[in-house]
Amino acid sequence: MVKMDARIFDDMNFYITPDRFYIEPSESEQFVIIERPDGAVSLHSAYTVDSKERLPIHGYELRKICGVLGMVRLISGLHLVVVTHRIFVGLINNEPVWQMAGSDLIPVTPTLTHLSESQKVQNETYLAMMRQVLDTPFFYFSYGYDLTNTMQRIGSNPKVGDNVGLYGQSDKRFVWNVGLLEHFPLLVRYVLPIIHGFVSINDVTVNGHALSWILISRRSVQHAGTRLFCRGINQNGEVANYVETEQILVTGQDRVSFVQTRGSIPLFWHQTPNLQYKPRPQLLIGRDHLVACSRHFDDQCKLYGAQCLINLIDHKGAEEVLEKAYDATVSGVGNSQLHYVSFDFHKECKKMRYDRLSLLMNRITHEQDKFDFYHTNHVGQVYSVQKGVFRTNCIDCLDRTNVVQSLIAKRSLEQALERLGIFKFGEKHIDPNSQFEAVFKAVWADNADLISLQYSGTGALKTDFTRTGKRTFKGLLRDGLNSLTRYVKNNFSDGFRQDSIELFLGLYRVRNGEGLEFPSPLSVSDPTVDWRKRMIMATVLFEIAMFFVIMLYPTEFSFKTGVLLLGWGVMVLFTHRFFVKHRSDFVDRPKLLSKK
Repeated sequence: MVKMDARIFDDMNFYITPDRFYIEPSESEQFVIIERPDGAVSLHSAYTVDSKERLPIHGYELRKICGVLGMVRLISGLHLVVVTHRIFVGLINNEPVWQMAGSDLIPVTPTLTHLSESQKVQNETYLAMMRQVLDTPFFYFSYGYDLTNTMQRIGSNPKVGDNVGLYGQSDKRFVWNVGLLEHFPLLVRYVLPIIHGFVSINDVTVNGHALSWILISRRSVQHAGTRLFCRGINQNGEVANYVETEQILVTGQDRVSFVQTRGSIPLFWHQTPNLQYKPRPQLLIGRDHLVACSRHFDDQCKLYGAQCLINLIDHKGAEEVLEKAYDATVSGVGNSQLHYVSFDFHKECKKMRYDRLSLLMNRITHEQDKFDFYHTNHVGQVYSVQKGVFRTNCIDCLDRTNVVQSLIAKRSLEQALERLGIFKFGEKHIDPNSQFEAVFKAVWADNADLISLQYSGTGALKTDFTRTGKRTFKGLLRDGLNSLTRYVKNNFSDGFRQDSIELFLGLYRVRNGEGLEFPSPLSVSDPTVDWRKRMIMATVLFEIAMFFVIMLYPTEFSFKTGVLLLGWGVMVLFTHRFFVKHRSDFVDRPKLLSKK
């Protein structure tokens, strides 16, 4: 935990002049100068006698900012990324936690006169990519509390000094602006680490006891991306859609933390969008699944201890190949800290029999008792530590995963309330009619929706069960709409979104001269694919015109109407066959990095 005098500056004045940017904290004698257009950053004191630098007196534009995220290089040059608006979420350890509600990308280079017309277009595309990520709900930050680390990690790490700050002690797996700091020095009181995911802080009452109940989900920057373009594992043992979720309970004297993780099946596999409603997942041939999977779980065990691997995918059908391969690979890893639990969610809970999830919960009771939770008091005395985690996955690590994680979290919470003496004698479960039960369900459903929105582009499925405790027909209709929306976004807009994430995280770096000295990946296109797209579009427009001609013709059948119907039918058949044959050409694919 950082010392109070090492907290990150919050409210700051931002001066813009033709030659420089100045960043002045409201509660400090120092300020930062950023030179235009090269982006050189220097720190100065306003009251040092020998200092030649002073804040501008005139000829400037003044703005208010509440955080510096770093800088990114685009085609036009460096851009400073700042937080402009925030929303108060709540307090953790008496430190305010904020949701980012506004940001800005401010060009360090004053003009665009050095760019060609095509470079200006490409620069606007890169700016749109950056805004795409910054506008994705939600980013969170704190000026004095480390949101990237669990309470157990914070408690077990030695206290750090002023020269390290929040960013220095942060878990870089969850710092989403880490790529923006390549061009910005680590000024510990200016650099604001942000997490992406979900934070909810709730003041509740249970049996007359006032509590703070907190849920934090942290999305990893490792192997990050969109639903169908980012699956499985990479060579470093990092998996897609990896999320650490921490449930915190705070009373006057006690602090309780319980952590779960989720992550894509740790094998090399893909499910590339091709306009099919649900492309079949495929294992990649010629990859060493065992080595990568072993590396993944070695890292997980070092970080969290023992692992109970809950696999919720289907045992039959398209997902069967992954279930069998995952089971066999875990056995091949031979790690005694791994306990594999396979539960065919769809088969066991078909016909909306979600009560059958109790079968799964009964199977993992022993692990939950063994793992325990982190329990300390307000002065840091530790009563118990969490010795392992449940690592849950389904095919997307979203919908089925959310349902099961909420049930595990509830059981852990009830165990904590019992140990803290908050439950009445003989009471072991939260009252299903209590206000806290309603808050618990609503927050876990909101968590499900946000994590799903960030990965798949829509809210989660099956949240009616999380919110109400039962599956409903209305929930099925909502799931159908979300599934259709996912299909459209995953096929026709996620290539751009994947590129946006890679640019934001610094996986793709724009170099000087791009689009002029060497081609930009944004401008590279396959002329054959472009021809096919134009042809199909022209054909579809012709078919629509034919359809309206037939509709407006006299209702009596004639030779002319027969010919028109035959011609229209032939065109529809031709279009369908052509479309099916070349359907992958119409998928929006990433351009910045090769993804096949």
